[in-house]
Amino acid sequence: MNGELKKSYLERFFHRVPGARGLGPLAPRSVILLLILLYLLLGPVSANSDIVAAGLTYGALTVITTLVLLVVIQGIILERGVSVQVLPPEARITSEISARIVLHLPNLRILPLSHLDLLIDFEHPLPAPTLVRVTGFSRSDRRVPLDVTFPHRGQWVIRGVRCKLEDIAGLAQYSWNCAQETSAVVVPPITTETNLPILSSTQRPGDLVIDTLNRQGDPFDIKPYHPSDGVKKIVWKAFAKRGELLSRHPEASMTPEGYVVILVLAGPSDDDVCSRALAYTRSLHELKLDIVVGCQGGRSYMPASTPETAEELLIDAVWGSANSSLDELQADTMALLDFCHETTKGIKVGKILIFCSGDRLSNAAESRTIATLAAWLNTQGVSPVFCLTSPSISEQVGGTTRPSRVFKLFTLPERESMPSLSAATYHDFLSGCLQKQWEVFV
Repeated sequence: MNGELKKSYLERFFHRVPGARGLGPLAPRSVILLLILLYLLLGPVSANSDIVAAGLTYGALTVITTLVLLVVIQGIILERGVSVQVLPPEARITSEISARIVLHLPNLRILPLSHLDLLIDFEHPLPAPTLVRVTGFSRSDRRVPLDVTFPHRGQWVIRGVRCKLEDIAGLAQYSWNCAQETSAVVVPPITTETNLPILSSTQRPGDLVIDTLNRQGDPFDIKPYHPSDGVKKIVWKAFAKRGELLSRHPEASMTPEGYVVILVLAGPSDDDVCSRALAYTRSLHELKLDIVVGCQGGRSYMPASTPETAEELLIDAVWGSANSSLDELQADTMALLDFCHETTKGIKVGKILIFCSGDRLSNAAESRTIATLAAWLNTQGVSPVFCLTSPSISEQVGGTTRPSRVFKLFTLPERESMPSLSAATYHDFLSGCLQKQWEVFV
């Protein structure tokens, strides 16, 4: 136990905390400055030939030593006495929309000539982390608001807060971590527009689905008589034989619709696909239809049966959805079909709705993978129905002409732009679906 504590202390002291650089409490510029001072000590100062160099050398060593002692002693005191708390917003956080996170700091006393830098340590780093710098004295607690933009949905776990105490000259530093046990749940954008028709994935006999709220069938159901039933509903033959008043009621109306099976192929950057799929599940839920929702990377989770659980599934499975290989997608789809077969005994799934991004199908490798997945579904006796979002960029990728290549030699290089998506690949996928008679909704 003592060995582990000693090891953790050494790792912290020598700045193995992510983001810290230097040699022990010395910042990189201090290391460079000490090398220069070492040269002066071994050269002009040792020969007693340069009084100015000796004064500068010993003076610089005194300043560096003083700053290191100031920062290290103050850092040890702050590490033992300061507890930083991260307060995520209570309201729903939507991806790509700024959300406010609050850092709760106790009454800090930062000595002059030094400052404390705070950085929230997420388990999955953000593209643009936000740094907070604390200086001076405070007799009361501080609440520092931070505006953070999350790039996509997911449960963003906060592992702690990285703290680094540094002097204003950047010569000495002391780093440590304040552990946290909290997270920020980010949901995809909410949309209510959906132009997709209702497509049933299975067909069930009418006697398996009972509508108890709308009983409009023939009056074949017989129940004990109630005064509110009226005299016309009394079964007089049964009363003559049994001496018991019975009345007729309409039987439960039967509906033939079955489950709507949905597979959402959405990676971390496909929140628009998730928004469209959730809007469709909400419209089905309002019509009191059964839904079963699975997603990419969600085979280790229970498929969803309501819009709320579908949203939770898409959030929980986002970190496993980055892998889009054919084997992974087939495993996710097979887990969804197995769940449907277990819950609907004796009934076969005939269609599966696949929500996918148009930008994804503009990539040649992704398009081939999804087309192979659809062909594999056909071999299982399941017809794929694609629900696609429109590509955001749809440019025809072609070769450059010789005059354009020569012209580029006499122009300044432009900034690197985002790679264009091939319109030909997207349209080839649509034409392939048409040839194989797969339904597509865009």
